[in-house]
Amino acid sequence: MKNSSFKEIEKIILKAKNILAITHQGPDPDAVGSLAAFGFYLKKIKKPHYLLCTSVIPESLKFIPGAKSIKSKHPKHKFDLMTGLDYGTKILLGMDNYFKKYPEIPLLVFDHHLSTNQGANFGIVNPKYSSACEVLYDYFNAISFKIDRQIAYALTVGILADTGFFRYTNNPKPLETVLSLVKQFGIKPVEIDNKLNGQVKTEALKVYGAILSRLKHNHKSDFIYSWLKRKDLSKHHLATSDLTDIVSQLKDLKDGRFSLFLIEESQGKIRGRLRSRPDKKFNVAELAEKIGGGGHRYAAGFRHKGSIDSALKLVAKYSR
Repeated sequence: MKNSSFKEIEKIILKAKNILAITHQGPDPDAVGSLAAFGFYLKKIKKPHYLLCTSVIPESLKFIPGAKSIKSKHPKHKFDLMTGLDYGTKILLGMDNYFKKYPEIPLLVFDHHLSTNQGANFGIVNPKYSSACEVLYDYFNAISFKIDRQIAYALTVGILADTGFFRYTNNPKPLETVLSLVKQFGIKPVEIDNKLNGQVKTEALKVYGAILSRLKHNHKSDFIYSWLKRKDLSKHHLATSDLTDIVSQLKDLKDGRFSLFLIEESQGKIRGRLRSRPDKKFNVAELAEKIGGGGHRYAAGFRHKGSIDSALKLVAKYSR
């Protein structure tokens, strides 16, 4: 797919009669923020639409304006256009049956992940962007669309989260974008930080202890890793979304080129989270891509059918 210009994208959207907008399963703040912001945009231009994430939006992200408008139930009818945001690879949309039923529906993409298997007909796939929210910000500016505070807030959340509050990027542009939004709309990054990172549950800290006690260093492939089993969550009545901060803690360790955190989401289904830092100069997105996932240079992930041990061996193999 050749990247489209923002003006070309606007024409495609305006031509469509009804739009299905969707983001990846297991949504993060950038996924929710970009989808919610795009929904507000479609509403303002009076374009019929349906916002979808086939996973339920975590409670911790429902503070994002527009998040409660996102549905998890598959639509039954046909749309003129599908728009995918922040999904990396098409399989992560969880829409295989829908794609088979309606193969003729064109797919438009807004993505900052590496160009892998988005499967889109047109749109923007550019890893130079920090986040899908930053792509949308440039799109809105290019077409002279006037954003409001709700859209600005949703975009700010996505940019701050995907840059790790600017710890995952050396590029000044995301900072400049957030500063512009903060000045124009009076958004408080400290408030967003509290919402995203200041809600750790007491039981989660107990699980953190177990995760840290399992910490190991694979010296041959030079990475730090730990894991979480489903029974750890059920024992403490937690969801995987309650443990997001642990990935950042592993990233901050001195040893290893990168860190890996493996989560047993259900029997035979493993989720891997990969993190690195600019000073370590290891591109975890390229590693994730080799094992069917995606992401950006210092924060990426993948899903694996198998066991924690088999996922670990796969990462070790492709990271050497």
